[in-house]
Amino acid sequence: MGAGCTALVVAVVARKLELTKAEKHVHNFMMDTQLCKRVKNTAANVLRETWLIYKHTKLVKKIDHAKVRKHQRKFLQAIHQLRSVKMEQRKLNDQANTLVDLAKTQNVMYDLVSELQERSEELDKRIGSLEDKLDSVTGSLQALPCLISQAITQQQQDFLDGFVHRFRPASLGSERSERSERSWTSTARRRRSPSTAPHTSSDSG
Repeated sequence: MGAGCTALVVAVVARKLELTKAEKHVHNFMMDTQLCKRVKNTAANVLRETWLIYKHTKLVKKIDHAKVRKHQRKFLQAIHQLRSVKMEQRKLNDQANTLVDLAKTQNVMYDLVSELQERSEELDKRIGSLEDKLDSVTGSLQALPCLISQAITQQQQDFLDGFVHRFRPASLGSERSERSERSWTSTARRRRSPSTAPHTSSDSG
């Protein structure tokens, strides 16, 4: 029970002590400025010890080996400090890049989610339009047999009408010729009948 309470208290305190994103950015900025100052100081120390080593070895008549060794030790310490400070600066830059990468990743994921949502809405619209088109196509296919039968009957009716109109003038001409022949025979008979009558009268006389 005590271990559980202790773990709970530690978790709550750690959550309270954890920095927010803005506070982390400010902290990283301040640490970066301090590390830049330390890098400049250690680089200056390296240059100073280099100059002192050169001075005590090349610009004096009698070389003091104790001073040379002391400045060499300081030179090596300055180089070690410079390396350690640069390592800390790299770690801080990596942490800052991690924070920036997380923010960028969050933005990219938000953009991707919004783009996917827009595409899904567009796909829903396209599917709805396709369903409407399929309904219209099925309706037209269902009405197609009736339309075909109507077209066939109309073509048959037109063909019959054309056939009747094509052969009707010939029948009318034949009827007219028959009528004209009948009238001509009737007139010929009428003409013959009076010519035969006088001949009969003369024979009787």
